[in-house]
Amino acid sequence: MKKKYLIIGAVVVVLLGYGLLANSSKDDSQETGQATEQVAQNTESEQKFGGTADLATPETDEKDKETEQTETEKQTEETVEHRTGDNIVGISDKDMTEVYSTKYDSVRNDVTEKWKCLVIAENNFDITEYALSCYKNYFDSDETILAVINLTTKTSASISKVAGNLYVSQYEYVDGEEHDAKIMFSGMHLLDYIVYIDNGDIEEVTEED
Repeated sequence: MKKKYLIIGAVVVVLLGYGLLANSSKDDSQETGQATEQVAQNTESEQKFGGTADLATPETDEKDKETEQTETEKQTEETVEHRTGDNIVGISDKDMTEVYSTKYDSVRNDVTEKWKCLVIAENNFDITEYALSCYKNYFDSDETILAVINLTTKTSASISKVAGNLYVSQYEYVDGEEHDAKIMFSGMHLLDYIVYIDNGDIEEVTEED
């Protein structure tokens, strides 16, 4: 009888042992599965958001796009054949940002709120050679009117976009016009030019035009 109970007890112990081992294996499997899932999530996050180098990629791409755009503009200007004729007097290819100037983002009494002004003091300065650079660097929109006033030569120039190109008009300077839109460009009219945006060609406008 005792032997029978001992056998039953041994069987129970064995079954309990198997149960503990099974639970232990199950817990280990769950922990392993959770660890694997966490690693997968971390990897996915790294791939999605990237490290320091990855975060810098959009900025780098943006700079690359800007560089590519600038190069494309230069290539376009270089590939457009220059015009010929008696009225073609030069190319607008000089950089206005290299000329020291005082910049006014608004002009008093300007009801359009589109006028801007650059005041310079330069000898031997031809505004038409800088007109295209003025357009690229100082126009907020195609409605901008830019005045370039040269206190040394006592001239003022109006640069505006008309029919897809730049129209440059030159006047004699009137004292104080850089501060008042009511008298700006009121001096004696001198000359008019068209500056072609596609390649910078400068065309003098004559009375016949």
